[in-house]
Amino acid sequence: MFIESVGRGPTVVFIPGLGCDHTMYAPQVEALRDRFRCVSLDVPGTGRSPSLPDLRVDDVLTHQADAIAGALRGLGVERAHLVGISYGGVLVQTLMLRHGALAASAVICDSLCDTRARTVPEWFRLAPARLQPLALRLAPARTLAAGIRAAYGKWPRAGEAMARALLAARPRDLILQRRAVNAVHYERLLRSCRTPALCLVGDHSALAVEMMRRTHEALANSEFDVIADSFDPSSLCRPEEFTRRVGQWVEARCRRIGDADGVEPGRGAAGGS
Repeated sequence: MFIESVGRGPTVVFIPGLGCDHTMYAPQVEALRDRFRCVSLDVPGTGRSPSLPDLRVDDVLTHQADAIAGALRGLGVERAHLVGISYGGVLVQTLMLRHGALAASAVICDSLCDTRARTVPEWFRLAPARLQPLALRLAPARTLAAGIRAAYGKWPRAGEAMARALLAARPRDLILQRRAVNAVHYERLLRSCRTPALCLVGDHSALAVEMMRRTHEALANSEFDVIADSFDPSSLCRPEEFTRRVGQWVEARCRRIGDADGVEPGRGAAGGS
């Protein structure tokens, strides 16, 4: 799979959202590379990485998380601060659950931990997400891209980036990943996770705020905050503010750990490049 590393210092790994490639975090990597080792990647099924093999829906996220963990080991990374937005946030949670020793901390943004509705009104509010695989299969990509640009009218650069990501995506891989995230049921599993986590969400969608707060409540060692005037993905809608939050979080975790590489004693150091 495609993975690249720039900069020196504590390792921060940026995991992109559904259908997006590593350029989703270009503003963050450019701003933070002087302070951290920034690792960006294309998850299997997106960008320059190979297509997904034939997988059951329930195996997609674990396959991708295991591939990411293996690629990081190949770079000499034993511990890292994981950053994920939307689908990438679900992958960060998968890594926390399957490869806990890898996660020094996590930033989970504009994401969710569980798609099971807790109330009847919530079931109806989640219905559009359940229908997305069908829409991706039946609607012309250009029509969907035009809808994305319109939805991001307040954030045109983000809208253009998301539309281009959709047009460049491999339909089979995109639909399989959309189905995978629709089947995520991590809430109970996360209750035993002790990885320090910062849960962030843009304020544009009340449902997104509720789903992100639910993730925060499932994680015992987490903090929660809302990014004003933002939408999924906050890395592109409010790039400066998101970058500031990530930088402050990682620096604070490193100070708390008391190690220049942001690695707890006895855990091994994350490699630099």
